[in-house]
Amino acid sequence: MLEIEIKTAEALQDASGRMERFLIAKSVSPERIFDCRLVVNELIGNVFRHSCGVARLRIQIKDGFVEVRVFSTVEYLPPIESNCSEVYAENGRGLYLVDSVCHERKFSNGEILVRIKTL
Repeated sequence: MLEIEIKTAEALQDASGRMERFLIAKSVSPERIFDCRLVVNELIGNVFRHSCGVARLRIQIKDGFVEVRVFSTVEYLPPIESNCSEVYAENGRGLYLVDSVCHERKFSNGEILVRIKTL
């Protein structure tokens, strides 16, 4: 398991690299590693943008899935359903992209859980 506290954009970049090395060591495919990086960047970015809190990231491999857990020090409640924004909108596609690459996304008590198949 890999667990990292993230307070800044620079720390997020470092965490993404550490996550990638962890997943490579666990023989996760490059395509799924790309998906995990997208998920982590979007979810942590949303915590920074919408809650102004510190995020904690936990990554583990469990039952054929990469489990990505994001915890926020300030409660951030993402929408249950995601919709893609209009073509000319400047934002609003992140959660839609997360949902398109993950098998499952759940939220409870300040924790977002995303499961991505390893293969």
